[in-house]
Amino acid sequence: MEEENSNTEEDEDLSDVNEEEENDDDSEEKDEFEDEETSRDLVVPGEVLTEDVENYLPGRGTIFNSDRTKIISLNIGLKQIKKNYINVIPLRGFYTPRPGDKIIALVVDKNPVKYKCDINAKEYGILKPKNTIKRGGRFRSMRGGNRNYSSEQEAEKYEIGDLLVVKVLSADRLNSPELTTVGKYLGKRNDGIVITIDTPKIPRVIGRNGSMIKILKNLTGCNIFVTQNGRIWIKGSDIRHERLLIEAIRKIEREAHTVGLTDRMSEYIENEKKKRGLK
Repeated sequence: MEEENSNTEEDEDLSDVNEEEENDDDSEEKDEFEDEETSRDLVVPGEVLTEDVENYLPGRGTIFNSDRTKIISLNIGLKQIKKNYINVIPLRGFYTPRPGDKIIALVVDKNPVKYKCDINAKEYGILKPKNTIKRGGRFRSMRGGNRNYSSEQEAEKYEIGDLLVVKVLSADRLNSPELTTVGKYLGKRNDGIVITIDTPKIPRVIGRNGSMIKILKNLTGCNIFVTQNGRIWIKGSDIRHERLLIEAIRKIEREAHTVGLTDRMSEYIENEKKKRGLK
C-alpha cells in the first residue's frame, strides 16, 4: 500500500511518537534480527532444526514432528536458540495487535455504529464513534443507559479510504481489535506518504535504541513515523528526499537478515545524496 495526500491540515511531527517510545521500555520492540542468539541460517517450512529433543523444545514458529523425534520449522525465517527453546524469526507475517500500539489504519467500510479498518492484521480493527470524540468535549449519560453527545462536541466523521493514526484499545482472540483516534498525534492524516513493509522487518527500521530511525531521519531530513503494523508515514521537504527515504527503507526490508546493516545504510544514503545532488 502506498498513499499520498495533500497537506490540508497543520503538519504534526509524528516522528516525535517514535522518539517518545524509545524511552518507554514497555513499548520498545526488540530487534531480534540483531539478537546474538539469532543465527544467519535461513530455514524453510518443514526443515529439521534439531533431533536433540531431550535438550531442546519447540518455541515460536516451530513444532515437534509426528513422533516427537525432531523439531521442525513452520515458517520461512531465521533460526534462533534461546535457552532450551528453538524459535524461527519469520521474515514475513501479519501484525498481531497489542493494546497501546499506535498504528496506521485504512478505513475500508463504515455504518452508523462503527468503522471497519484494515490494520494489516488477520482481523479488521473496529473504530466506534464514541472513540473518535474530540479532546475537550463532554460526554453525558441519560437515564436508561442511552448515551447522547452534548452539543459542544461531536464524533469525528471519516470516509472510506481515509488513513488514520490510531491506538489499539483492546485486542484478544475472541473479538476484533478495538481502536481509538482520541489522543496526541491520533486522527486522520491528510499529508505525507504512507508505505507498507513486512511487519517482522519493522524492528530493523527502528534499530537498537532507535539507531536506524535516527540515521534515516537525520540524513534525509524527512519526518518519519514507524508503526508496529508495518506501515510507515513519511513527509519530507520535497519528493526527491522522500523518494530517497523510501528506497532506503526498501533496502532495509530486503537486507533485514544481514549483519552490519546500520553502518551500511548510513554509507548508502550518503553516497546516494552525492549522486543525486541532495543536501
